[in-house]
Amino acid sequence: MTRTYSNVTGYGKRISNDTKRNLALQSLSKQNSISALSRTYGCSRTTVHLQKNTALSAINKVFEEESGDTILYYIPITKNYIKQAVISLFLICKSSCRDIIFFLKAIFDYSISLGSIHAILDEAAEMATPINMSYDLSLIKTSAADEIFHQNNPCLAVVDIKSRFCAMLEKEKKRCHVTWWCHLTNLFERGYNPTSTLVDAAKGLVKGHEVALPGTKIRYDHFHTLKDMKDCARFLKNKVLSSTTSVLKLCVRAENARDPEKKLGFSKECIDALPAHTLIEETYKNFALLVQWMQHDVLQLAGHPPVERAELYDFVVTEMSNIAAQHPHRITEIVTSLEARREALLDVFNTLNIKFLELSNKHNVSLEIIWQICYDTRYALDNPKYVANAWEFEKNLGDKYEGIEDEVLIILEETPRCSSMVENFNSRLRPYLDQRKEVTQKRLGLIQFYLNHKPFMRSHHAYLKNKTPAEALTGKPHENWLVLLGHTQFKRKAA
Repeated sequence: MTRTYSNVTGYGKRISNDTKRNLALQSLSKQNSISALSRTYGCSRTTVHLQKNTALSAINKVFEEESGDTILYYIPITKNYIKQAVISLFLICKSSCRDIIFFLKAIFDYSISLGSIHAILDEAAEMATPINMSYDLSLIKTSAADEIFHQNNPCLAVVDIKSRFCAMLEKEKKRCHVTWWCHLTNLFERGYNPTSTLVDAAKGLVKGHEVALPGTKIRYDHFHTLKDMKDCARFLKNKVLSSTTSVLKLCVRAENARDPEKKLGFSKECIDALPAHTLIEETYKNFALLVQWMQHDVLQLAGHPPVERAELYDFVVTEMSNIAAQHPHRITEIVTSLEARREALLDVFNTLNIKFLELSNKHNVSLEIIWQICYDTRYALDNPKYVANAWEFEKNLGDKYEGIEDEVLIILEETPRCSSMVENFNSRLRPYLDQRKEVTQKRLGLIQFYLNHKPFMRSHHAYLKNKTPAEALTGKPHENWLVLLGHTQFKRKAA
């Protein structure tokens, strides 16, 4: 009996590559049996199995892990490359000099002395110094200044808030106003003259700015002020807890005492302790409430107009003064500080008022409505108050409401009230300041150069993402930081 085949391919003809691929795919899908595929394509079952196994082998090969010995590419190890490795390990990895020695020996089998590493870093620092001095600091409009300590000596820093560019990083033995005045004067000669600067309560820092930059508005950082008040509130809360524990212990002793005289004595002590406990409890509740008002109704950007804030500020300070009369510890210092810094703490809201006035003129809307929209931004989008207020604004202002709200949000975002940017810079600087090791001014200059030319890998702000602080300040691109230091950046050849 003669066996018949399908006429799809024809008996005795070579199977094409397309047919082999279709056989492999259909056999892997298991929608048809091997026998059915062999009849359909006019081939033997062995041929179908062969195409299936070929496909499986190719798939497995794609997903096989590469061997660790696979050569990816070659790097020419020259002395210049070793120098780049030393600089990169110090700046990128924050490695110590002895760790760099160990790395080069362990990975490259290359021996290098401690003195050679210092020489390489000093040479790079000398290249970095003129680059640090080359920037036009007149581009800085709002800055923040602070002091970070290393081995009990201050390192004075000035940072541009918008770009995060470090304009100054100086190691000193003092932080008096004369020291600040000298360095700020040098910055002024390079164009540094911001419209406003954010500072903490350091007396030398404040007075140095007042003398060197009389035209610059000094704003006190809100964060440190609120932190001092919250710390005081926490202190009072702990006193309330301690007082409560003491009164309860006296009550328990009075209840458990068997001797009538002791029972009477403990009861009298408990009664005598109650007024003091009540006083400290009321002091804590009132002070904590005033702190909340100061934080959420006075110093929060999204809030009331400046006049109302000033009135509430004075009310809070007056009430705290009354509390300090009964409990002066720590509260008196806070009241004195708030009275002295009143204008500097509230100045940011005068700036907001000026910007909102320009916005009201632009859209022909009253300044009061702009401040109402500003206050409404403190609520979440799904908050019933926000929904109700937004509906009312849209009813009165029409289509331009959304545009006004967007501009208000932009103004709030671009008006800083805390020196968080200089604190952020300090957090990036601190890993380099090992308290066990000396850091020279030359080395600080190299670190300043690197932090100004290292791109931000991620950022909430689009203008900072994948940009360096130097690029954000000037608006112009620059070479890779290693190239700026006189080295040739390694580039892998295309495969």
